[in-house]
Amino acid sequence: MHKALRRALFSGLLLLAAYLRITGLTWGLNSGYGHDRNFQPDEFVSLRGVLQLDLPAGRIKAPGAYFEGTFNYYLWAVPQAVLEISGKKDVRLSDSNTKDHSDLLYTCRWISVLFDLCTIVVVFLAIREATRSFYSSLLGALCYAVLPMQVIYAHFMRTHILSNLLCALVIWLSLKLRKFQSWQLLLSLGLISGLGAATRYPVGIVVVIPCLYLLFDGGSNLPNKVRLSERAKNFLAREVWLIGLGFGIGLFLGHPMLFLDPSSVMKAITGETLKYASLQQFRPSELLNLFVVWRYITYLIPFAMYPLLWLVFYCAILYLVFRRSLYSLSVPILIFSLLYLYFMAKGYLGAYFARITMLLFPGFCILVGIVCADLQLRLRNNWAFAVVITCAFILVLGPSVVFDMAYGRAMQQKDARQVLREDLQKVIGQAPAIIGVARYGAYFYTVMPATEPLKSQKVSVQLQDAGQKADLFVLGFPREMDPANMKATIREVEAQGQFKFERSYNVPVKIFGYEFRLAGFPSDMTYPFPTILLFRARGPTQAWSPAYSKRLYRGGFSL
Repeated sequence: MHKALRRALFSGLLLLAAYLRITGLTWGLNSGYGHDRNFQPDEFVSLRGVLQLDLPAGRIKAPGAYFEGTFNYYLWAVPQAVLEISGKKDVRLSDSNTKDHSDLLYTCRWISVLFDLCTIVVVFLAIREATRSFYSSLLGALCYAVLPMQVIYAHFMRTHILSNLLCALVIWLSLKLRKFQSWQLLLSLGLISGLGAATRYPVGIVVVIPCLYLLFDGGSNLPNKVRLSERAKNFLAREVWLIGLGFGIGLFLGHPMLFLDPSSVMKAITGETLKYASLQQFRPSELLNLFVVWRYITYLIPFAMYPLLWLVFYCAILYLVFRRSLYSLSVPILIFSLLYLYFMAKGYLGAYFARITMLLFPGFCILVGIVCADLQLRLRNNWAFAVVITCAFILVLGPSVVFDMAYGRAMQQKDARQVLREDLQKVIGQAPAIIGVARYGAYFYTVMPATEPLKSQKVSVQLQDAGQKADLFVLGFPREMDPANMKATIREVEAQGQFKFERSYNVPVKIFGYEFRLAGFPSDMTYPFPTILLFRARGPTQAWSPAYSKRLYRGGFSL
Protein backbone atom coordinates (compact mmCIF):
# COMPACT_ATOMS: atom_id res chain seq x y z
CA MET A 1 0.00 0.00 0.00
CA HIS A 2 2.80 2.38 0.94
CA LYS A 3 4.70 1.64 -2.28
CA ALA A 4 1.56 2.14 -4.35
CA LEU A 5 0.99 5.53 -2.72
CA ARG A 6 4.53 6.61 -3.48
CA ARG A 7 4.24 5.52 -7.09
CA ALA A 8 0.96 7.39 -7.42
CA LEU A 9 2.45 10.57 -5.94
CA PHE A 10 5.49 10.45 -8.19
CA SER A 11 3.35 9.70 -11.26
CA GLY A 12 1.09 12.61 -10.32
CA LEU A 13 4.13 14.88 -10.09
CA LEU A 14 5.26 13.92 -13.58
CA LEU A 15 1.74 14.29 -14.98
CA LEU A 16 1.46 17.80 -13.48
CA ALA A 17 4.86 18.75 -14.88
CA ALA A 18 3.96 17.35 -18.30
CA TYR A 19 0.63 19.19 -18.36
CA LEU A 20 2.25 22.52 -17.50
CA ARG A 21 4.86 22.07 -20.25
CA ILE A 22 2.60 20.71 -22.99
CA THR A 23 -0.15 23.30 -22.64
CA GLY A 24 0.53 25.95 -25.26
CA LEU A 25 3.28 23.95 -26.97
CA THR A 26 1.90 24.78 -30.43
CA TRP A 27 2.21 28.55 -29.85
CA GLY A 28 3.90 30.40 -32.71
CA LEU A 29 4.60 27.32 -34.84
CA ASN A 30 3.33 28.96 -38.02
CA SER A 31 5.03 32.32 -37.55
CA GLY A 32 7.56 31.50 -40.28
CA TYR A 33 11.33 31.20 -40.29
CA GLY A 34 13.69 34.15 -40.13
CA HIS A 35 15.09 36.88 -37.92
CA ASP A 36 12.00 38.97 -38.72
CA ARG A 37 9.54 36.06 -38.73
CA ASN A 38 9.86 33.94 -35.58
CA PHE A 39 7.68 35.04 -32.67
CA GLN A 40 10.30 33.58 -30.33
CA PRO A 41 13.57 35.20 -31.52
CA ASP A 42 15.86 32.66 -29.82
CA GLU A 43 14.20 29.78 -31.64
CA PHE A 44 15.28 31.32 -34.94
CA VAL A 45 18.87 30.99 -33.68
CA SER A 46 18.28 27.31 -32.90
CA LEU A 47 16.68 26.63 -36.29
CA ARG A 48 19.39 28.54 -38.10
CA GLY A 49 22.06 26.28 -36.64
CA VAL A 50 20.32 22.94 -37.00
CA LEU A 51 19.32 23.63 -40.62
CA GLN A 52 23.00 23.82 -41.51
CA LEU A 53 23.45 20.19 -40.46
CA ASP A 54 22.80 17.11 -42.58
CA LEU A 55 23.69 13.99 -40.59
CA PRO A 56 22.85 11.42 -43.32
CA ALA A 57 25.17 13.26 -45.71
CA GLY A 58 27.88 13.59 -43.05
CA ARG A 59 27.64 17.38 -42.84
CA ILE A 60 28.41 18.25 -39.21
CA LYS A 61 29.45 21.87 -39.57
CA ALA A 62 26.99 24.31 -38.01
CA PRO A 63 28.57 27.80 -38.01
CA GLY A 64 25.30 29.26 -36.73
CA ALA A 65 25.76 27.31 -33.48
CA TYR A 66 29.43 27.95 -32.85
CA PHE A 67 28.68 30.98 -30.69
CA GLU A 68 27.23 28.76 -27.90
CA GLY A 69 28.04 25.09 -28.57
CA THR A 70 26.75 22.39 -30.92
CA PHE A 71 25.81 19.30 -28.87
CA ASN A 72 22.11 20.13 -28.61
CA TYR A 73 22.07 21.01 -32.31
CA TYR A 74 23.31 17.53 -33.18
CA LEU A 75 20.47 16.05 -31.12
CA TRP A 76 17.96 18.27 -32.92
CA ALA A 77 19.47 17.18 -36.24
CA VAL A 78 18.24 13.62 -35.61
CA PRO A 79 14.52 14.44 -36.01
CA GLN A 80 15.50 16.80 -38.83
CA ALA A 81 17.09 13.84 -40.65
CA VAL A 82 14.05 11.65 -39.95
CA LEU A 83 11.70 14.28 -41.37
CA GLU A 84 13.86 14.69 -44.44
CA ILE A 85 14.20 10.95 -45.06
CA SER A 86 10.47 10.42 -44.55
CA GLY A 87 9.82 13.09 -47.17
CA LYS A 88 7.23 14.82 -45.01
CA LYS A 89 8.95 18.18 -45.30
CA ASP A 90 11.91 19.66 -47.07
CA VAL A 91 13.64 20.79 -43.91
CA ARG A 92 16.99 21.69 -45.40
CA LEU A 93 18.28 25.22 -45.22
CA SER A 94 16.81 27.57 -47.76
CA ASP A 95 17.22 31.23 -48.51
CA SER A 96 13.47 31.53 -48.55
CA ASN A 97 11.94 32.83 -45.34
CA THR A 98 8.63 31.25 -46.35
CA LYS A 99 10.02 27.75 -45.82
CA ASP A 100 7.86 25.76 -43.42
CA HIS A 101 9.86 24.35 -40.52
CA SER A 102 6.93 23.97 -38.14
CA ASP A 103 7.21 20.15 -37.94
CA LEU A 104 10.87 20.34 -36.99
CA LEU A 105 10.22 23.12 -34.49
CA TYR A 106 7.33 21.23 -32.90
CA THR A 107 9.32 18.01 -32.65
CA CYS A 108 12.25 19.80 -31.03
CA ARG A 109 9.90 21.46 -28.56
CA TRP A 110 8.72 17.99 -27.56
CA ILE A 111 12.36 17.06 -27.04
CA SER A 112 12.66 20.02 -24.66
CA VAL A 113 9.64 18.77 -22.72
CA LEU A 114 11.11 15.27 -22.53
CA PHE A 115 14.49 16.58 -21.36
CA ASP A 116 12.85 18.68 -18.66
CA LEU A 117 10.79 15.76 -17.39
CA CYS A 118 14.00 13.72 -17.24
CA THR A 119 15.59 16.52 -15.21
CA ILE A 120 12.75 16.28 -12.68
CA VAL A 121 13.46 12.55 -12.32
CA VAL A 122 17.21 13.16 -11.91
CA VAL A 123 16.61 15.89 -9.30
CA PHE A 124 14.43 13.39 -7.40
CA LEU A 125 17.14 10.71 -7.62
CA ALA A 126 19.85 13.15 -6.51
CA ILE A 127 17.92 14.13 -3.38
CA ARG A 128 17.15 10.47 -2.70
CA GLU A 129 20.86 9.69 -3.01
CA ALA A 130 21.72 12.43 -0.51
CA THR A 131 18.94 11.88 2.02
CA ARG A 132 17.26 8.46 1.51
CA SER A 133 13.95 10.30 2.05
CA PHE A 134 11.15 9.81 -0.48
CA TYR A 135 8.96 12.72 0.56
CA SER A 136 11.84 15.19 0.73
CA SER A 137 12.90 14.07 -2.74
CA LEU A 138 9.33 14.51 -3.95
CA LEU A 139 9.12 18.06 -2.58
CA GLY A 140 12.44 19.06 -4.14
CA ALA A 141 11.38 17.64 -7.49
CA LEU A 142 8.01 19.38 -7.15
CA CYS A 143 9.78 22.72 -6.79
CA TYR A 144 11.52 22.10 -10.10
CA ALA A 145 8.33 20.85 -11.76
CA VAL A 146 6.39 24.07 -11.10
CA LEU A 147 9.23 26.60 -11.34
CA PRO A 148 7.81 29.23 -13.75
CA MET A 149 10.94 29.98 -15.79
CA GLN A 150 11.56 26.29 -16.23
CA VAL A 151 7.97 25.68 -17.34
CA ILE A 152 8.10 28.61 -19.79
CA TYR A 153 11.39 27.65 -21.44
CA ALA A 154 10.45 23.98 -21.72
CA HIS A 155 8.00 25.19 -24.39
CA PHE A 156 10.86 26.35 -26.62
CA MET A 157 13.55 24.87 -28.82
CA ARG A 158 16.55 26.15 -26.87
CA THR A 159 19.71 24.73 -25.30
CA HIS A 160 18.99 25.73 -21.70
CA ILE A 161 16.79 22.71 -20.99
CA LEU A 162 19.46 20.16 -21.96
CA SER A 163 22.00 22.21 -20.00
CA ASN A 164 19.93 21.76 -16.84
CA LEU A 165 19.56 18.03 -17.44
CA LEU A 166 23.32 17.63 -17.73
CA CYS A 167 23.86 19.77 -14.62
CA ALA A 168 21.41 17.63 -12.63
CA LEU A 169 23.14 14.46 -13.82
CA VAL A 170 26.52 15.80 -12.69
CA ILE A 171 25.18 16.62 -9.22
CA TRP A 172 23.50 13.22 -8.88
CA LEU A 173 26.59 11.27 -9.91
CA SER A 174 28.81 13.54 -7.77
CA LEU A 175 26.74 12.58 -4.73
CA LYS A 176 27.56 8.95 -5.51
CA LEU A 177 31.26 9.83 -5.14
CA ARG A 178 30.69 9.95 -1.39
CA LYS A 179 30.42 6.14 -1.44
CA PHE A 180 32.86 5.07 -4.13
CA GLN A 181 35.21 6.70 -6.61
CA SER A 182 35.51 4.20 -9.45
CA TRP A 183 37.32 5.28 -12.58
CA GLN A 184 34.15 4.69 -14.60
CA LEU A 185 32.20 7.13 -12.44
CA LEU A 186 34.93 9.78 -12.54
CA LEU A 187 35.26 9.44 -16.31
CA SER A 188 31.47 9.67 -16.72
CA LEU A 189 31.32 12.84 -14.64
CA GLY A 190 33.98 14.44 -16.81
CA LEU A 191 32.20 13.24 -19.96
CA ILE A 192 28.85 14.74 -18.95
CA SER A 193 30.52 17.98 -17.89
CA GLY A 194 32.24 18.16 -21.28
CA LEU A 195 28.93 17.60 -23.05
CA GLY A 196 27.54 20.42 -20.94
CA ALA A 197 30.29 22.75 -22.13
CA ALA A 198 29.58 21.59 -25.69
CA THR A 199 25.92 22.52 -25.19
CA ARG A 200 26.56 25.98 -23.80
CA TYR A 201 30.07 27.07 -22.98
CA PRO A 202 29.27 28.45 -19.47
CA VAL A 203 27.80 25.08 -18.48
CA GLY A 204 31.33 23.68 -18.41
CA ILE A 205 31.65 25.13 -14.91
CA VAL A 206 29.63 22.15 -13.61
CA VAL A 207 32.90 20.20 -13.69
CA VAL A 208 33.81 21.87 -10.37
CA ILE A 209 30.95 20.03 -8.63
CA PRO A 210 32.55 16.53 -8.57
CA CYS A 211 35.89 18.13 -7.77
CA LEU A 212 34.42 19.86 -4.72
CA TYR A 213 32.63 16.72 -3.57
CA LEU A 214 35.91 14.82 -3.73
CA LEU A 215 37.57 17.47 -1.58
CA PHE A 216 34.72 17.72 0.95
CA ASP A 217 33.90 14.01 1.07
CA GLY A 218 34.09 11.89 4.18
CA GLY A 219 32.75 13.83 7.14
CA SER A 220 29.83 15.72 8.52
CA ASN A 221 31.88 18.85 9.09
CA LEU A 222 34.32 20.75 6.98
CA PRO A 223 37.58 18.77 6.89
CA ASN A 224 40.56 20.01 8.81
CA LYS A 225 43.70 21.14 7.03
CA VAL A 226 45.44 17.79 7.24
CA ARG A 227 42.54 15.81 5.81
CA LEU A 228 41.91 18.41 3.15
CA SER A 229 45.58 18.31 2.20
CA GLU A 230 45.50 14.54 1.88
CA ARG A 231 42.40 14.65 -0.29
CA ALA A 232 43.94 17.34 -2.46
CA LYS A 233 46.98 15.14 -3.07
CA ASN A 234 44.81 12.15 -4.02
CA PHE A 235 42.67 14.37 -6.19
CA LEU A 236 45.64 15.79 -8.09
CA ALA A 237 47.35 12.43 -8.38
CA ARG A 238 44.50 10.46 -9.95
CA GLU A 239 40.96 11.77 -9.86
CA VAL A 240 41.42 15.12 -11.60
CA TRP A 241 43.07 13.41 -14.57
CA LEU A 242 40.17 11.03 -15.09
CA ILE A 243 37.65 13.87 -14.81
CA GLY A 244 39.75 16.01 -17.17
CA LEU A 245 40.06 13.19 -19.69
CA GLY A 246 36.31 12.62 -19.64
CA PHE A 247 35.71 16.36 -20.00
CA GLY A 248 37.91 16.49 -23.10
CA ILE A 249 36.16 13.47 -24.64
CA GLY A 250 32.73 14.94 -23.95
CA LEU A 251 33.71 18.32 -25.37
CA PHE A 252 35.04 16.68 -28.53
CA LEU A 253 31.98 14.48 -29.01
CA GLY A 254 29.58 17.37 -28.51
CA HIS A 255 31.54 20.09 -30.29
CA PRO A 256 34.05 18.45 -32.67
CA MET A 257 34.55 21.63 -34.72
CA LEU A 258 36.13 23.26 -31.67
CA PHE A 259 39.05 20.88 -32.32
CA LEU A 260 38.76 20.36 -36.09
CA ASP A 261 38.07 23.96 -37.10
CA PRO A 262 39.05 26.13 -34.09
CA SER A 263 39.51 29.31 -36.14
CA SER A 264 35.86 29.31 -37.28
CA VAL A 265 34.65 28.65 -33.76
CA MET A 266 36.79 31.40 -32.28
CA LYS A 267 35.59 33.78 -34.98
CA ALA A 268 31.99 33.05 -33.99
CA ILE A 269 32.76 33.49 -30.30
CA THR A 270 34.60 36.78 -30.74
CA GLY A 271 32.16 38.10 -33.33
CA GLU A 272 28.88 37.05 -31.74
CA THR A 273 29.24 35.77 -28.18
CA LEU A 274 31.53 38.53 -26.94
CA LYS A 275 29.08 41.17 -28.18
CA TYR A 276 27.04 40.34 -25.10
CA ALA A 277 30.01 40.17 -22.72
CA SER A 278 30.80 42.84 -20.16
CA LEU A 279 34.53 42.32 -19.81
CA GLN A 280 35.08 45.64 -18.04
CA GLN A 281 33.41 44.10 -14.98
CA PHE A 282 36.55 42.02 -14.46
CA ARG A 283 38.93 44.92 -14.11
CA PRO A 284 40.73 44.83 -10.74
CA SER A 285 38.78 47.88 -9.57
CA GLU A 286 35.44 46.24 -10.41
CA LEU A 287 35.96 42.71 -9.05
CA LEU A 288 34.29 43.51 -5.73
CA ASN A 289 31.49 45.54 -7.28
CA LEU A 290 28.54 43.21 -6.76
CA PHE A 291 25.75 45.52 -7.91
CA VAL A 292 24.91 43.39 -10.98
CA VAL A 293 25.09 40.20 -8.92
CA TRP A 294 22.65 41.77 -6.48
CA ARG A 295 20.30 42.58 -9.37
CA TYR A 296 20.28 38.91 -10.31
CA ILE A 297 19.48 37.95 -6.72
CA THR A 298 16.76 40.57 -6.18
CA TYR A 299 15.24 40.83 -9.67
CA LEU A 300 15.92 38.01 -12.14
CA ILE A 301 15.79 35.02 -9.78
CA PRO A 302 12.61 36.14 -7.95
CA PHE A 303 10.83 36.71 -11.27
CA ALA A 304 12.07 33.38 -12.63
CA MET A 305 10.53 31.77 -9.52
CA TYR A 306 7.44 33.96 -9.52
CA PRO A 307 5.64 34.82 -7.32
CA LEU A 308 6.76 33.37 -3.96
CA LEU A 309 8.76 30.25 -4.79
CA TRP A 310 12.06 32.11 -4.47
CA LEU A 311 11.43 32.40 -0.73
CA VAL A 312 11.70 28.62 -0.42
CA PHE A 313 15.09 28.54 -2.13
CA TYR A 314 16.54 31.53 -0.31
CA CYS A 315 15.35 30.23 3.07
CA ALA A 316 16.82 26.80 2.30
CA ILE A 317 20.20 28.32 1.39
CA LEU A 318 20.19 30.44 4.56
CA TYR A 319 19.34 27.36 6.63
CA LEU A 320 22.20 25.36 5.11
CA VAL A 321 24.73 28.10 5.76
CA PHE A 322 24.19 27.54 9.50
CA ARG A 323 23.96 23.73 9.41
CA ARG A 324 27.53 22.49 9.64
CA SER A 325 26.37 18.89 9.76
CA LEU A 326 25.15 19.24 6.16
CA TYR A 327 28.21 21.00 4.76
CA SER A 328 29.52 17.86 3.04
CA LEU A 329 26.28 17.78 1.01
CA SER A 330 25.57 21.48 0.54
CA VAL A 331 28.91 23.29 0.25
CA PRO A 332 29.89 21.95 -3.22
CA ILE A 333 26.51 23.00 -4.69
CA LEU A 334 26.65 26.36 -2.91
CA ILE A 335 30.17 27.10 -4.16
CA PHE A 336 29.22 26.11 -7.71
CA SER A 337 26.14 28.35 -7.55
CA LEU A 338 28.15 31.31 -6.27
CA LEU A 339 30.83 30.85 -8.94
CA TYR A 340 28.31 30.58 -11.75
CA LEU A 341 26.23 33.51 -10.49
CA TYR A 342 29.27 35.74 -10.03
CA PHE A 343 30.85 35.10 -13.43
CA MET A 344 27.61 35.13 -15.42
CA ALA A 345 26.18 38.19 -13.68
CA LYS A 346 29.34 40.21 -14.11
CA GLY A 347 30.24 38.77 -17.51
CA TYR A 348 26.86 39.19 -19.21
CA LEU A 349 25.74 42.53 -20.55
CA GLY A 350 23.22 43.55 -17.89
CA ALA A 351 20.58 41.82 -15.78
CA TYR A 352 17.98 41.51 -18.55
CA PHE A 353 17.27 37.83 -19.14
CA ALA A 354 16.01 35.35 -16.56
CA ARG A 355 17.18 32.38 -18.65
CA ILE A 356 20.76 33.11 -17.54
CA THR A 357 19.81 31.93 -14.03
CA MET A 358 18.30 28.60 -15.11
CA LEU A 359 21.46 26.54 -14.56
CA LEU A 360 21.15 27.29 -10.84
CA PHE A 361 17.74 25.68 -10.50
CA PRO A 362 18.61 21.94 -10.35
CA GLY A 363 21.10 22.59 -7.55
CA PHE A 364 18.70 24.87 -5.71
CA CYS A 365 15.95 22.24 -5.81
CA ILE A 366 18.34 19.57 -4.52
CA LEU A 367 19.28 21.88 -1.65
CA VAL A 368 15.59 22.31 -0.83
CA GLY A 369 15.22 18.53 -0.68
CA ILE A 370 18.22 18.23 1.64
CA VAL A 371 16.72 20.84 3.96
CA CYS A 372 13.33 19.10 3.94
CA ALA A 373 14.96 15.81 4.91
CA ASP A 374 16.87 17.44 7.74
CA LEU A 375 13.74 19.17 9.04
CA GLN A 376 11.85 15.90 8.79
CA LEU A 377 14.37 14.29 11.16
CA ARG A 378 14.48 17.23 13.54
CA LEU A 379 10.70 17.61 13.73
CA ARG A 380 9.86 13.93 13.94
CA ASN A 381 8.18 14.37 17.33
CA ASN A 382 6.85 17.89 16.72
CA TRP A 383 3.89 17.24 14.48
CA ALA A 384 2.26 20.64 14.94
CA PHE A 385 5.32 22.51 13.71
CA ALA A 386 5.79 20.03 10.87
CA VAL A 387 2.19 20.56 9.72
CA VAL A 388 2.66 24.34 9.80
CA ILE A 389 5.83 24.13 7.67
CA THR A 390 4.18 21.74 5.20
CA CYS A 391 1.15 24.01 4.80
CA ALA A 392 3.38 27.06 4.33
CA PHE A 393 5.36 25.15 1.69
CA ILE A 394 2.19 24.27 -0.21
CA LEU A 395 0.88 27.84 0.03
CA VAL A 396 4.13 29.12 -1.48
CA LEU A 397 4.09 26.57 -4.32
CA GLY A 398 0.38 27.01 -5.09
CA PRO A 399 0.59 30.50 -6.65
CA SER A 400 3.38 29.32 -8.98
CA VAL A 401 1.19 26.45 -10.21
CA VAL A 402 -1.69 28.88 -10.82
CA PHE A 403 0.63 31.24 -12.68
CA ASP A 404 2.03 28.39 -14.81
CA MET A 405 -1.46 27.23 -15.78
CA ALA A 406 -2.63 30.75 -16.63
CA TYR A 407 0.50 31.32 -18.72
CA GLY A 408 -0.03 28.10 -20.66
CA ARG A 409 -3.69 28.87 -21.34
CA ALA A 410 -2.75 32.33 -22.62
CA MET A 411 -0.25 30.71 -25.01
CA GLN A 412 -3.14 28.74 -26.51
CA GLN A 413 -4.81 31.93 -27.71
CA LYS A 414 -4.16 33.48 -31.09
CA ASP A 415 -0.96 35.54 -30.89
CA ALA A 416 -1.28 39.32 -31.07
CA ARG A 417 1.09 39.44 -34.08
CA GLN A 418 -1.06 37.00 -36.00
CA VAL A 419 -4.17 39.05 -35.21
CA LEU A 420 -2.45 42.24 -36.35
CA ARG A 421 -1.29 40.57 -39.57
CA GLU A 422 -4.84 39.46 -40.38
CA ASP A 423 -6.24 42.91 -39.61
CA LEU A 424 -3.64 44.61 -41.80
CA GLN A 425 -4.46 42.24 -44.66
CA LYS A 426 -8.11 43.27 -44.39
CA VAL A 427 -7.21 46.96 -44.12
CA ILE A 428 -4.88 47.04 -47.10
CA GLY A 429 -6.62 44.59 -49.41
CA GLN A 430 -5.31 45.16 -52.93
CA ALA A 431 -4.38 48.81 -52.36
CA PRO A 432 -0.76 50.04 -52.33
CA ALA A 433 0.50 50.86 -48.85
CA ILE A 434 3.54 51.83 -46.84
CA ILE A 435 3.72 50.25 -43.40
CA GLY A 436 6.06 52.04 -41.03
CA VAL A 437 7.62 50.07 -38.18
CA ALA A 438 9.04 52.02 -35.26
CA ARG A 439 12.77 51.67 -34.72
CA TYR A 440 12.26 50.68 -31.12
CA GLY A 441 13.92 47.92 -29.12
CA ALA A 442 12.86 44.44 -30.09
CA TYR A 443 10.82 45.40 -33.18
CA PHE A 444 12.26 42.42 -35.08
CA TYR A 445 10.10 39.98 -33.08
CA THR A 446 7.35 42.20 -31.65
CA VAL A 447 6.20 43.78 -34.94
CA MET A 448 8.08 42.46 -37.97
CA PRO A 449 6.55 38.93 -37.86
CA ALA A 450 3.18 40.63 -38.40
CA THR A 451 4.25 43.05 -41.14
CA GLU A 452 7.09 41.31 -43.00
CA PRO A 453 4.83 38.61 -44.59
CA LEU A 454 2.71 41.39 -46.11
CA LYS A 455 5.51 42.67 -48.33
CA SER A 456 4.68 42.67 -52.04
CA GLN A 457 5.04 44.83 -55.12
CA LYS A 458 2.33 47.10 -53.73
CA VAL A 459 3.08 46.89 -50.00
CA SER A 460 6.37 48.03 -48.53
CA VAL A 461 7.57 47.78 -44.92
CA GLN A 462 10.11 50.28 -43.63
CA LEU A 463 11.79 51.14 -40.35
CA GLN A 464 11.11 54.74 -39.41
CA ASP A 465 10.38 57.29 -36.71
CA ALA A 466 6.94 58.59 -35.79
CA GLY A 467 7.64 61.87 -37.60
CA GLN A 468 8.00 60.25 -41.02
CA LYS A 469 5.09 59.67 -43.40
CA ALA A 470 3.47 56.28 -43.99
CA ASP A 471 -0.01 54.88 -44.44
CA LEU A 472 0.19 52.80 -41.28
CA PHE A 473 2.55 52.97 -38.32
CA VAL A 474 3.17 50.10 -35.90
CA LEU A 475 4.97 50.28 -32.57
CA GLY A 476 5.85 47.15 -30.58
CA PHE A 477 6.91 46.48 -27.00
CA PRO A 478 8.28 43.17 -25.67
CA ARG A 479 5.88 42.98 -22.73
CA GLU A 480 2.49 44.19 -21.60
CA MET A 481 2.21 47.93 -20.94
CA ASP A 482 0.42 49.52 -18.05
CA PRO A 483 -2.35 51.98 -19.06
CA ALA A 484 -0.41 55.11 -18.01
CA ASN A 485 2.63 54.24 -20.15
CA MET A 486 0.44 53.28 -23.09
CA LYS A 487 -1.44 56.60 -23.00
CA ALA A 488 1.83 58.52 -22.73
CA THR A 489 3.27 56.63 -25.73
CA ILE A 490 0.15 57.25 -27.81
CA ARG A 491 0.25 60.98 -27.02
CA GLU A 492 3.94 61.11 -27.92
CA VAL A 493 3.36 59.51 -31.33
CA GLU A 494 0.28 61.60 -32.12
CA ALA A 495 2.13 64.78 -31.13
CA GLN A 496 4.40 64.26 -34.17
CA GLY A 497 1.36 65.12 -36.32
CA GLN A 498 1.57 62.23 -38.79
CA PHE A 499 -0.55 59.49 -37.20
CA LYS A 500 -3.70 58.84 -35.22
CA PHE A 501 -4.00 55.93 -32.78
CA GLU A 502 -6.30 53.12 -33.96
CA ARG A 503 -6.04 50.22 -31.49
CA SER A 504 -3.72 48.09 -29.37
CA TYR A 505 -3.02 44.37 -29.56
CA ASN A 506 -2.00 42.09 -26.73
CA VAL A 507 -2.93 38.75 -25.19
CA PRO A 508 -3.48 39.06 -21.43
CA VAL A 509 -2.63 36.36 -18.92
CA LYS A 510 -5.79 35.83 -16.88
CA ILE A 511 -5.90 34.29 -13.42
CA PHE A 512 -9.38 33.34 -12.24
CA GLY A 513 -10.83 35.73 -14.80
CA TYR A 514 -8.73 38.68 -13.73
CA GLU A 515 -6.14 40.11 -16.10
CA PHE A 516 -2.62 39.74 -14.74
CA ARG A 517 -0.05 42.20 -16.07
CA LEU A 518 3.47 41.08 -16.99
CA ALA A 519 4.74 44.65 -17.22
CA GLY A 520 7.76 44.25 -14.92
CA PHE A 521 8.89 40.80 -16.05
CA PRO A 522 12.20 40.09 -17.82
CA SER A 523 11.62 40.16 -21.58
CA ASP A 524 12.49 36.48 -22.12
CA MET A 525 9.52 35.57 -19.93
CA THR A 526 7.10 37.55 -22.12
CA TYR A 527 7.93 36.47 -25.69
CA PRO A 528 4.34 35.28 -26.31
CA PHE A 529 2.80 38.49 -24.96
CA PRO A 530 4.06 41.66 -26.67
CA THR A 531 2.02 44.86 -26.81
CA ILE A 532 1.54 46.34 -30.28
CA LEU A 533 0.11 49.78 -31.04
CA LEU A 534 -1.42 50.44 -34.47
CA PHE A 535 -1.64 53.97 -35.88
CA ARG A 536 -3.00 55.21 -39.22
CA ALA A 537 -2.05 58.27 -41.17
CA ARG A 538 -4.11 61.38 -40.52
CA GLY A 539 -6.46 62.04 -43.42
CA PRO A 540 -7.66 59.61 -46.11
CA THR A 541 -5.25 57.10 -47.66
CA GLN A 542 -5.61 54.32 -50.20
CA ALA A 543 -4.67 51.79 -47.56
CA TRP A 544 -7.37 52.70 -45.06
CA SER A 545 -11.10 52.74 -45.56
CA PRO A 546 -12.83 55.03 -43.00
CA ALA A 547 -15.55 52.43 -42.57
CA TYR A 548 -12.95 49.87 -41.57
CA SER A 549 -12.18 51.62 -38.28
CA LYS A 550 -15.68 50.78 -37.10
CA ARG A 551 -15.44 47.19 -38.30
CA LEU A 552 -12.05 46.82 -36.63
CA TYR A 553 -13.57 47.44 -33.21
CA ARG A 554 -16.96 45.85 -33.86
CA GLY A 555 -15.89 42.72 -35.68
CA GLY A 556 -12.16 42.54 -35.09
CA PHE A 557 -10.41 40.11 -32.76
CA SER A 558 -10.86 41.35 -29.21
CA LEU A 559 -8.12 40.32 -26.81
